[in-house]
Amino acid sequence: MGKKQYIVKFAGLPVGTHEFEFSINGTFFEQFPDSEIAKADLKVVIVLTKQNNLMEMEFDINGTINLSCDRCLTDYDFPVEASEKLVVRTGNPDDSTDEILVVNDSDGQADVSHYLYEYIMLALPSRRVPCEIDEDFECDYDTLNKLNENSTQEEEKETNPMWEKLNKLKINKN
Repeated sequence: MGKKQYIVKFAGLPVGTHEFEFSINGTFFEQFPDSEIAKADLKVVIVLTKQNNLMEMEFDINGTINLSCDRCLTDYDFPVEASEKLVVRTGNPDDSTDEILVVNDSDGQADVSHYLYEYIMLALPSRRVPCEIDEDFECDYDTLNKLNENSTQEEEKETNPMWEKLNKLKINKN
């Protein structure tokens, strides 16, 4: 399940609409070293509209990704629904941008794995606290208490004696 699986071949296709389907699981994210995702169950449908000089790909991504709560580190399945568009044209591949993929005239195919990864990552929330969204989800309070306990102990250790006099002045002022 490497990158070769996520190639859209458009050479020889007639002008019109064509559909491609891909399944994405945790092994897809292994090819991206900075990815924090280990488990996923996603279905991707790509609708390719081929014209004479350019093509347009519409990505529909649906499924779930296993994430960790930012507060208590409990794993949960986050539902993903995303729709994106990508224009594909031929020319110099160095001219590619975020919205336009430029492929060589002779290629006849496009590797969309990087775009899939970006679209999936953009569909994830930046703040992952499911108990604020889902009433049925409960944080793991044992882990949360241990984390809070450790952070207060570290704060107490980091007190610098140089600041003690200033802290006393601050307390006396109040």
